[in-house]
Amino acid sequence: MIQLLNINNLKIYLIIGLIAVTVWFYKDYTFQKAENLRQTENIEQLRKYDSLKYASQTYTKKELQEYLDYNRKDLQDFLQENKIATRKIEQIITQTLKYRDTAIKSVNLQPILDAIISKQNIKVPVVDSTACLIIKGFVVFENDTLSLNITDRKFKNTSDVISYWERNQWKLLGIKTRLFGKKKATVIIKDACGRTQTFVIDKK
Repeated sequence: MIQLLNINNLKIYLIIGLIAVTVWFYKDYTFQKAENLRQTENIEQLRKYDSLKYASQTYTKKELQEYLDYNRKDLQDFLQENKIATRKIEQIITQTLKYRDTAIKSVNLQPILDAIISKQNIKVPVVDSTACLIIKGFVVFENDTLSLNITDRKFKNTSDVISYWERNQWKLLGIKTRLFGKKKATVIIKDACGRTQTFVIDKK
């Protein structure tokens, strides 16, 4: 009887073990399949980026941290300054806008011309630049005419839209805390040119 029970128990344990191993292999297979699909899609998006000017990437927590460490140190510093933990980030949208205007505009500088004693032709390059805008051109004195010719204008702006969650602040015995506070979805926009605005969406 004891021997029969032991054999029966052994069979039960064996069946349970086989089921557990099967479930584990199935979950691992499903995970690997989804992971391969994700990585393939990421590579395909990057391959099409040059032509489409659009790419969507899905990163793991580790990949996101590596992206910030090696590719977006400026964004990582911004997150640290605003005390936004990487684990709380749900999405980052980065947009880069480039603008170029090659229309030539001339400005007659006749008052300066009247002050020039030596009437010798000259062409002086002019560059006016900021972090977002570069203007190039020439100051030209030719055929008794002094003019400013703007030949190139370049504008570049990068915006990062970061969505993350945090907890509302509340008072516990007169002390402000976020512990056990209500979760809220928050979006913060980092704009390289201009000011940064933050708006909050409460989620029930």
